[in-house]
Amino acid sequence: MINSKSGHAAVSISTHSIYDADGGVVPRVLLVRPQKETRIPVKDLESSTWKAVCVDAFVAGWSKEVDTLPKFTTDYLHLVTGILLPIWKILPQQNSRVFRLQTSDGQKILGRVVNAHDIQTVREQLGLRNQLLSPEELVKLVLNERYTQQLPGGVTLRRSFIAGEPRIELVNAISLAERLLAVGCFTEIINWQKRLFIPVSDKAPAILAALIEILG
Repeated sequence: MINSKSGHAAVSISTHSIYDADGGVVPRVLLVRPQKETRIPVKDLESSTWKAVCVDAFVAGWSKEVDTLPKFTTDYLHLVTGILLPIWKILPQQNSRVFRLQTSDGQKILGRVVNAHDIQTVREQLGLRNQLLSPEELVKLVLNERYTQQLPGGVTLRRSFIAGEPRIELVNAISLAERLLAVGCFTEIINWQKRLFIPVSDKAPAILAALIEILG
């Protein structure tokens, strides 16, 4: 099938039905696309912009969408490595997977997986209570893994989406706005509320480092 509005291609496959509020059977189909699967009622499909097409049209639409996809995706994996038995019990217990991997430069690593949100907790449990992650680490975690960090002075560092774009936001920091603007932060009025951000650029770690020094 081809969606006449978006041009996307999909394979339509019969799937299990569901029951409506009155107990009636609702037949459904599964639309399989290159990176997505959607189950919709047959009657909704018939009234939609999805239309059955010949094989050649389908192949052209499917190939066009596949060609726009990135050849590689990036994921992030955090491991605690070394002699783990003495600290095994203080590591987060909800995820006890052990990975053995080899880096692109040939280095072999064996370690226990730690979720991004548990990194600071693990550091504190290992006696690094008064040490934050480095500004570079914080910027990467906040932008790539929705990591949230409590900074000195009650300020929270988090990722927010504004107009569909990721931002590095500082929550509860407006009282320090003038000082933080001086080190490179900026403010923006959103829904009649002033909010404070760190620019998403290669200068973000340096700005964050200066900000942490101000917060003390």
